[in-house]
Amino acid sequence: MQAAADERMALRQQILQLLQQQMEALDSPLGLTDERLSECYERQSQVQALREKLQALSNSEVGASTSPGIAASVDAAASV
Repeated sequence: MQAAADERMALRQQILQLLQQQMEALDSPLGLTDERLSECYERQSQVQALREKLQALSNSEVGASTSPGIAASVDAAASV
């Protein structure tokens, strides 16, 4: 259980780092060049993939520890 919690924390940290880089790029006084915009799109794709991985990890843990009906309720609430 601790390993899963550590993995979730690592995923969250990666997401936060990517989002911080996004903010720095968008706030840059140099402007948003085509290259920087491409980098932003790539980071956004990485964030989405990490969010999906985090959600799948959370869903697998919820499914393993609760009944299917409760897990479905938690999944629905998490997507809101």
